[in-house]
Amino acid sequence: MSYKIFGAICLGSVEQELTVYEIRSGGGIKPVDRATTVLPLFNDTFGEGRISIESLDALCETLEKYAEVLRSYKADAYKVYATVAIREAKNCATILDRIKVRTGMDVELISNSEQRYLNYKALAHNEGEFNEVIKSGTLILDTGYGSLQFSIFNDDALISTENISLGAATILSNLSRARIADEQILDRAEEMINSELINYKKLYLKGMDIETIFGIGENALYRYWAQEKPELLRQAVDAQLILSECEEIINTKNSELSEILGRSETYSLLLSIAAMYYKRIIEVTGAKVLFFPCINFTDGMAVEYAERIKAYKPKHDFENDIISESRNMAKRYRCNTLHSASVEEYALLIFDAVRKFSGLSKRDRLLIQIAAILHDCGKFVSIKNADECGYFIVLSTEIIGLSHAERKMIAGVVRVRNTASFDYELASESGDPIKLAKLSAILCLANALDRGHVDKLKDTRVEVREKSMELAILASYDGDLTLEKLAVSENSRLFEEVFGLRPSFRQKKRI
Repeated sequence: MSYKIFGAICLGSVEQELTVYEIRSGGGIKPVDRATTVLPLFNDTFGEGRISIESLDALCETLEKYAEVLRSYKADAYKVYATVAIREAKNCATILDRIKVRTGMDVELISNSEQRYLNYKALAHNEGEFNEVIKSGTLILDTGYGSLQFSIFNDDALISTENISLGAATILSNLSRARIADEQILDRAEEMINSELINYKKLYLKGMDIETIFGIGENALYRYWAQEKPELLRQAVDAQLILSECEEIINTKNSELSEILGRSETYSLLLSIAAMYYKRIIEVTGAKVLFFPCINFTDGMAVEYAERIKAYKPKHDFENDIISESRNMAKRYRCNTLHSASVEEYALLIFDAVRKFSGLSKRDRLLIQIAAILHDCGKFVSIKNADECGYFIVLSTEIIGLSHAERKMIAGVVRVRNTASFDYELASESGDPIKLAKLSAILCLANALDRGHVDKLKDTRVEVREKSMELAILASYDGDLTLEKLAVSENSRLFEEVFGLRPSFRQKKRI
């Protein structure tokens, strides 16, 4: 067979979707079948904190039907991801177990940052002009029923990304719990939206000129337009036209929208709230053009699978986006960029030198690079307690493309200011204390090489000498390196313990 059949299943907060794809080598990813079920799990999780037995039964019935579809296509592979409604339910573990027992399907939880990352990959795959568009101010608005992700690109780089709890289901759930009357829901929703967007504008849009908004993800608005106004999709549309279309939805009675959609009035309320936040986002950003390419999460899952089987290689450098975002985060917390750049350079030199002896992966190289960039961010809050402050800053700040586990690992590395303070018991919180020890040993040694924050060791070479089992630091600087030698000595014990290599200084002799 010259192609693979892949099934992507997303268990969302409102909709559960199966898309079957035909994947060919060279990047051909074609949807051949799609099925969607509306099951508002958000009512359970955001309202009661747990998925009900009734919802679980309905979910399993849906998955059993999807399994039949996959069998009929003789799918080569499939994947099931669960998003926020299941991920944040108190009985999440029980739900996953019951699904496995009843349907035989393994469901994986996906973090918000990983989900948005796959959506961006799908956008880049489907839009050939993606790299050209993001050279000028572009906002990728990735909508979900639980939250919205605002990602700003400029000069072909990711400037900032922020997750805001403005998903239509979240807003509706909050207002329902407050017992807001139906006729007042949109007014109160507008207040909530305005409050969040004003804060976002102050923090992230100052000096930014947003020309284009890409609207992707899961949204009742996209479903409505696909049914009633397909001319608004898959092409550039003037922002003023979208504004007028949103206002028309907002001013239409909920009962009328429900009849048009053929869905419940709860679903039509989600549509009105989505129209409300799109209207305000256009007004706040001043965007001129909007583009709705009809990209959703299952498309991202298909791209992920195509990459894994080496049928597709993206043209856009997404790893560079992660690094770019980390650098902008470091600027936000006023890190010493020159010092961070030096530590980053030394950390990568050391990592590459010990790779053979480390058991660490290419992905771990990215983690140590980000940890080096952010290692001093805690000083923004407290110089004295920079380690703990840095830990909580990294842990609570989403970085697109990194899983929660990876972010937790980076936070753990940032918390180790020197290897003498390394605590294996505390490190166990990271999930992989040995990896944390290795990455911490590298970062602390790299930081020691710029102890005076004046980059004395520029052009230094690092190499492993296997006969003597030492990590030789070959410094071309011929001045005084007393501080650096002392710092290296103080941070050598953990390094030698985890790598079996003893760091040693070798300095160019003075003439």
